[in-house]
Amino acid sequence: MLPYNAIFKTLLLSVFSVPLCSFAQQRDTIRYSLILTGNIKGEKKVIETSPGTFETWYQYNDRGRGDSLHTIYRQDNEGFPTYVRAVGKDYYKKPISEDFLLADGVAKWKNTAENETQAVSGKAFYVCLNGESGNIIKAMKANQNKVKLLPFGEASMEVVLQHKAGDRQLQLCKISGLSYTPEYIWADDHDETFGYIGDWFAMVPKGYETYVKELLAEQKKIERQQDNRLAKEIPEKVAGNILIRNVTLFDAEKARLLPRTDVLIREGKIREVSVGKAIKAKADRIVDGSGQTLLPGFWDMHVHLGDGPEGIMHVAAGVTHVRDMGNDTTLLDLRKEIDNGELIGPHLEVISGLIDGAGPMAAPTGILINNVEEGKRFIRMFADKGYDQIKFYSSIKPEWLKPLIAEAKKYHMRVCGHIPAFMTAAKAIDAGYDEVTHMNMLLLNFFGDTIDTRTPQRFAIPAQRAASLDLNSPQVKQFIALMKARNIASDPTLVAFEPMLTGREGVLEEKNKDIITHFPLQVQRSMRAGGQGIPVPPGMDSTYIQSFAAFLKLTKLLYDNGIRIVAGTDGTAGFDYQRELELYVKAGIPAEKVLQLATFGTAVYTGKSKDLGSIKAGKTADMVLVAGDPVKNISNVRKTKLVIKNGVIYDPAKLYKAISVVPF
Repeated sequence: MLPYNAIFKTLLLSVFSVPLCSFAQQRDTIRYSLILTGNIKGEKKVIETSPGTFETWYQYNDRGRGDSLHTIYRQDNEGFPTYVRAVGKDYYKKPISEDFLLADGVAKWKNTAENETQAVSGKAFYVCLNGESGNIIKAMKANQNKVKLLPFGEASMEVVLQHKAGDRQLQLCKISGLSYTPEYIWADDHDETFGYIGDWFAMVPKGYETYVKELLAEQKKIERQQDNRLAKEIPEKVAGNILIRNVTLFDAEKARLLPRTDVLIREGKIREVSVGKAIKAKADRIVDGSGQTLLPGFWDMHVHLGDGPEGIMHVAAGVTHVRDMGNDTTLLDLRKEIDNGELIGPHLEVISGLIDGAGPMAAPTGILINNVEEGKRFIRMFADKGYDQIKFYSSIKPEWLKPLIAEAKKYHMRVCGHIPAFMTAAKAIDAGYDEVTHMNMLLLNFFGDTIDTRTPQRFAIPAQRAASLDLNSPQVKQFIALMKARNIASDPTLVAFEPMLTGREGVLEEKNKDIITHFPLQVQRSMRAGGQGIPVPPGMDSTYIQSFAAFLKLTKLLYDNGIRIVAGTDGTAGFDYQRELELYVKAGIPAEKVLQLATFGTAVYTGKSKDLGSIKAGKTADMVLVAGDPVKNISNVRKTKLVIKNGVIYDPAKLYKAISVVPF
């Protein structure tokens, strides 16, 4: 799996609609390209059927997944929506619909999360959950760059840049109040939306695709100004001693708690750890650790790191180290910016070079190859650039795998990834895999080598069959023995599959129940909508839920048999990591062992334990302070109070506020 930013796509559809009057004759159709990492993956077309009334069609294809919507909406002369009717399918091809009507001062709307009526005084902009509505840029301009939102909240806008792309004079609009950070939308000089440009996804009018790179570069300059400002204002650098007093220390090497502990930090290093006896040294910064637990910084071993809010979300959650599992080459620059203190984010400890076979179902990022020799050449390229491992994806031909792995091993690079189509995990291990990515890829091993894992079948087959798999069968025991004999690690990413198998329409997922009120408008609404799962065939609802239980049981079985588990997410930075740890405990792994594998265990696995992974004198000052006892209640890892990365202090409350999240 690779990141699919549902929130950005929701925003794009819901508030940044594209009236035609500024650049086409009324009733003409205009088409937009939907672009994923440089490749056109879909189209949007819009027609103004009558003044102020628009009809749109949106179709997007991402490796057999992708949403499609047909929307009709009306807006008033200031761009505020008065009517919306949207029908279609979501990213996993499940039916969705949305209706909105504003008449006589009363707004009524219905979607997968809401069925509400609200009296409206003055102007208010309805933000669609699934479809699209009016022109928020025009509405902002008509109302001093600030509008009230429906169902709640307020948004503001600032024009931060003027730029010409070909024959079009454009303005970059920064809109705040909808999601984690300000959203950047390009509009023309008539205040009509031109498009959206992001690292992974972009939408621009057909014929303007070549300007995406240029516009993104200009947008990045503006985004970097904001990011650099936060990187200067939020971190607290202490010139002298930092003393954490009377804290409960989690000894990650022995998986135990040590009460009444003092920790002394200076110049980025842990200078002294004293259990049961106060440290007498003078300190320039004293932290009272009473009632709190101090742990080593966490490692998220499955991310696709981007800029924007992600780095802040990781650090606020105490994730100070990450492994990137596939990205573009700008990742190397991102690592430098983080390490130089220009951006807030975790240290990129491991970077993976992603390789897939070329074709219609290929990965949306990384290197695409047509034969083994091409693959070997790119492996050498990744090695020259300092990449740490190679990740293979689903379109690699099975017969290519062994020679490609042999090439990677020449350069002392570890190998992991998806299991290629029409292959089993056991065969991939025989070919030389060091680690299998995602729990579904392990489960597919027991269902044969005829499954096309390039398609959504890699989700549907485990959902339909894992529930009935006998985990005590000789087949399962033999496979686990193979993993143990070859020292194979597992990157389960359970948090990616929980909503996929158990999410239902209109049902708030368990992972969000205690945290939903901390998030901005559109994030909350998306959570309440639920339904992030794959389609459930009739009569299989309980089967899918039981299959996710099998995911948990297999994770525990791996743990019980000494298979190394590395905690990764492939999801929302920070928050999903905390849920991943909760799921390991739910699976039956003791909380102290979960905390150990998430810290010291990962440092050992990556060869970094000499300097990281535990809180001991001489090691790097890399730690997170949480309220309460996470051994008694693993969910206390969400209550981060202080994060120290390389001796620099970060206040999670300030980090969360910077991205419009209410602190925990």
